[in-house]
Amino acid sequence: MCVISSARALIPFMLPSIQLVVFLLTCFSTRLAVAEVIISEIMYDPQGSDTNKEWVELFNTGSSAVDLGGWTLEDIQDGSVSSVIQSGVVLLPSQALVLTGDSALFDVNWGLGINRLQLSSFPTLANTPSPTNEIIAIRDHLGIVRDQVNYDDEFGWPDLVGSDGESIFLRPNALSASQNDDGTNWLPSMTGLYGAFFTSMGGLGENHGSPGYVERQIQEPFVPSPDAAWSMVIFPDTQNYVKNASQVPILSEMTQWVRDNRESWGIQLVLQEGDIVNNNDTVTPNSGDQDSSQQWQHAKDAFSLLDGQVPYIFATGNHDHGFLNTENRDTEFNTYFSSSDNPLVDPTQGGILKGVKDPGELQNAYYEFTAPDGREILVVSLEWAPRQQTVAWANQIVSQSKYEEHTTILLTHGYTDQDDTRWQIDPATYPAVTDGNDGEDLWNELVKLHGNFEFVFSGHVGGDGLGYLTSNGVEGNLVHQILFNTQFEANGGSGWIRVLEFLDDGHTVRVRTYSPHHDLQKTDLANAFLMDISPIPIFTADFDGDGDVDAADLVKWQEAYGLTSLADADQDGDSDGADFLEWQRQFGSGTPGTESLRTVPEPNSILLIIIVGFFQSWYFRCVQQLTCPGIAIISDHLVTNRR
Repeated sequence: MCVISSARALIPFMLPSIQLVVFLLTCFSTRLAVAEVIISEIMYDPQGSDTNKEWVELFNTGSSAVDLGGWTLEDIQDGSVSSVIQSGVVLLPSQALVLTGDSALFDVNWGLGINRLQLSSFPTLANTPSPTNEIIAIRDHLGIVRDQVNYDDEFGWPDLVGSDGESIFLRPNALSASQNDDGTNWLPSMTGLYGAFFTSMGGLGENHGSPGYVERQIQEPFVPSPDAAWSMVIFPDTQNYVKNASQVPILSEMTQWVRDNRESWGIQLVLQEGDIVNNNDTVTPNSGDQDSSQQWQHAKDAFSLLDGQVPYIFATGNHDHGFLNTENRDTEFNTYFSSSDNPLVDPTQGGILKGVKDPGELQNAYYEFTAPDGREILVVSLEWAPRQQTVAWANQIVSQSKYEEHTTILLTHGYTDQDDTRWQIDPATYPAVTDGNDGEDLWNELVKLHGNFEFVFSGHVGGDGLGYLTSNGVEGNLVHQILFNTQFEANGGSGWIRVLEFLDDGHTVRVRTYSPHHDLQKTDLANAFLMDISPIPIFTADFDGDGDVDAADLVKWQEAYGLTSLADADQDGDSDGADFLEWQRQFGSGTPGTESLRTVPEPNSILLIIIVGFFQSWYFRCVQQLTCPGIAIISDHLVTNRR
């Protein structure tokens, strides 16, 4: 039946019969078209003051244009009604229109070019909605409610717990007046997902939304790329998951996804960028409902799902030190996490941990492993705002000759900023880190000095939580410096992780951003892109071609010595003593399929082999040329011995 406003309820009965017929036909036709114009997005709680910053998006799902002249927006439960939309405002098929109380303010915050319309007396939208607190409706010129939404923040509706402002919007497969009554069909706006973007323009707060844009195509399932050899996963700041009991399960969803998909995605490593917790050591949290011991335990429980499944590495952040926020350098990190937790990390069990700066502590540590494609990886994890002695220690590790050909990663909490520059610390904000190094310091005093650095991963910074900077080190190596931090979005960060796929071509990394919580991926250019890295080193001393340089290759060298070029490691056209030296230098490189000999021959042995090899080579050349002195005497003996 037609829904008619009370003020207009008697109109049909006061009309002549012919006009009554017209009205009823109009009413019937509008009911047929009731799903054409719907409420598709609502910004009801922008960051900061709501005054003139709230807005509602309409979308025409039908196949014909709709004249909105005479329509109004209203809050049914409050009885507040906007001004009437002027005649001639037409909403085309598949077109969106944003209704706002202040178009100038909207333009300042969200930018120009969005289809929007200012209405006076714009209804005030509830920030704490409930079934009896908020019903937004659009009513046409005949008083018929075309669509209404009784939005909420529970019972399946998006819970907008977070410091940024987020609109809520309809999923692409739920664009109808019947489906938008179901809270599970709505999502919080998340930058990079379905057209949503971040804005802080005009000093009007930090907000996420997609005003004027409606996605109609659902995403394809998130599956591994067919051209990927292996992958690693980046976790951003996790502090806002563990500080609220309601958000704790999301962190476990993230680690559970890694565990469940480690084989299909070839996941070799998880890196967490710091701020594991929100408060390091206090019984009275400054936000959230969990004290420090509870926060640390939640983090421990979530990551323990990976023990024995995937190695994981942490950096410590500013909230992982001091009481609330680095009042000092003390940390509870090592109380809850140790190298023995995960056998894939534990060096006593063959794990990837190779050393630490301070015994028994993991906030400054380095790790090494060989990926399935043969790429050798070195990860150096450094404390929040690393001290000068820490930077000196890291330089000593990275400069070792055995890591010269490794792809080296720096994992630290504060490095890249949201404006694609290197983050610089504010001493006034962190008075306890007077000896700390920020992103610019770390670049100049560590990263750029070594030709093996290729990645820096960091979190900490807010805004859109995204930053990407490439710079060349002093040796010409390209370093990808990446900020990834979603903690300020709804629900503690909405479960977003970064998956880095290392492709089969040996020099490309595909970056993808996925939320196990929502089973969705961000597809904008800041969250889905390619990086070019150094090609996987070719091991010229891998004479048997099995992917690693080991004792079997020495046998091949001995067989080829002086006879063929099949053991030509230095690529000078023959197999000689110099190729043995190159074999020794490369020994242990690659991906061994079985246990390899781990002891390289001593120099005395090398010298003996070279002398014998030289003599053998000399002998056979002179035998062929019949120029060897005393050949008649010694030839039979030598040939017999060679056989």
